[in-house]
Amino acid sequence: MHLMISNAALLARGVLAILSVMVCSAATSTAGFEWKTNAAGTETDLTLDGQPVLKYMHAYDPSTPERNAETYKVFHHVFGPGTGDLITKGPGGTFPHHRGMYVAWNKTQTDKGSYDFWHCTKGAHQKHIKFLKQEANDVEATATAEIHWEDADNKPVIREERTVTVKKLPLGDGKFGWQIDWSTVLHSERGKIRLTGDRQHAGFQFRAPQSVADANSARYIRPANFPQQPEAVQENDGPAEPKHANLDWCAMTYPVNDNKYTIAYFEDPSLPKPRRFSERPYGRFGSFFETDLLPDEPLKMTYRILVFPDNSQTSESLQKAYDQFTATLKKS
Repeated sequence: MHLMISNAALLARGVLAILSVMVCSAATSTAGFEWKTNAAGTETDLTLDGQPVLKYMHAYDPSTPERNAETYKVFHHVFGPGTGDLITKGPGGTFPHHRGMYVAWNKTQTDKGSYDFWHCTKGAHQKHIKFLKQEANDVEATATAEIHWEDADNKPVIREERTVTVKKLPLGDGKFGWQIDWSTVLHSERGKIRLTGDRQHAGFQFRAPQSVADANSARYIRPANFPQQPEAVQENDGPAEPKHANLDWCAMTYPVNDNKYTIAYFEDPSLPKPRRFSERPYGRFGSFFETDLLPDEPLKMTYRILVFPDNSQTSESLQKAYDQFTATLKKS
């Protein structure tokens, strides 16, 4: 009897030890990346260990002029790494159509007319249709959305598949940033489409929050063979050979609250040329190109956005990071 009790006691102790390890592991483990859509189905948050990373804004509500203006295009907000600062702009403010990370052309020309998906005038709008994929783990998160660029009759002109993948970017000394890989694939729903316009109103662009516009506090870093002035190069389009084009990358620095941020914008060098870059002191930057979108030839646009929680980057360090980005493109 004594031996049986001892064995039972040992077994109980073993079970308790296993349960204790499981409880401790659960208590100390982190949630990692996680996607969560709100009950209304209008916003999808990406968090890391419960802290905000991105917010995908995908409401569409044309019920009133005010709501239409707030929701006529989809975009991604970005939050400061480790700070929770909202470091992108939404509706309203200076140039209310500029919002976070977004892509559009102000002149989307078809046989039946031209559509402005940049300002979203005359009923043109971008509408989130559904998620094609959502995945998240401790290392990265990715989501693919189907988005329709529609006319005033809610008929698609372009079908977009937008994939956004986010990883934590280790920077040493406990600091970290975000690596955001952005892939947009555009499919024509109207035969041959000419994507055109100008560098201020087309392409894939990033807009800093309204506080940056209020102070005109955006400054820029560029590759070695381009102007090194911190102030924006405010080039416009004209009939001559485009200036400030084909940079491959550019970076913008600006303050939010008591923090400083650097946003590095890398683009796939195989994209059509000339790629005209746009910079503004109020905090919008990115590039634009012209091309034809054909029914049987989707256009793939690939970019990488790096978000740093400081302004210590240099042209040399960013060039190295860009070279690493292009090396991954060659492998894929």
